[in-house]
Amino acid sequence: MSNKETIAIVNDPDVSLGSLEDNKIKTLNAWELNWEDMSSSSDYIILGGHMGAYDTDKYEYLLPQKDWLSRSVKNGTKILGICLGSQLVADSLDGKAYLSDQIEFGFKDLNFVRNDEIFSDFLGTEVFTWHRDTFDIPSKGELIAETNFPQIYKINKTYCIQFHPEVTVELFDKWYDSKVSKKELRNYDVQNTRNKLIKNENLLSKKVNNFYKKWKES
Repeated sequence: MSNKETIAIVNDPDVSLGSLEDNKIKTLNAWELNWEDMSSSSDYIILGGHMGAYDTDKYEYLLPQKDWLSRSVKNGTKILGICLGSQLVADSLDGKAYLSDQIEFGFKDLNFVRNDEIFSDFLGTEVFTWHRDTFDIPSKGELIAETNFPQIYKINKTYCIQFHPEVTVELFDKWYDSKVSKKELRNYDVQNTRNKLIKNENLLSKKVNNFYKKWKES
């Protein structure tokens, strides 16, 4: 595995590294950063959040983050975007993040349209989704997998994932513990999804950590 430092950018205090916590990944809060200090010699994970990539009026730190992403993706900095992270990358280039017509929630099968060994652990298995927003892939991006929405794409040395490979039961409960979440999921079988997550939590953790090792070595 590469000995380069990995830095995870936290965009929302409630969205942490989850099952990736044991990988000696440094975390920094996006709202506290001077983006000019971020070195291209590090690897980066851009974590998710409840906000949209376009909510720059309310979350002002998203704007300098997108400026940094635009430069860094083009310059070949190694970046992994997860959920909001994937939307921020798209929105920082010539793609677009926007509110979708429906929420995607629960376990979904991935349809791989392009082979990439880094993601082999997600072949033939369900992944956990929970997002209101989706995105148009940047013109130079390569779609790797999708559901009814794009789920994985690559551009230069940046990989972007819309689903939540890092999810844990603890994170799930934290995300669901709000009036907004309970309202938007009132027509979904939340308990069944949670039970499935409990049953598969260890397997999901193994898969995302295997993926992380491949990503670090790529």
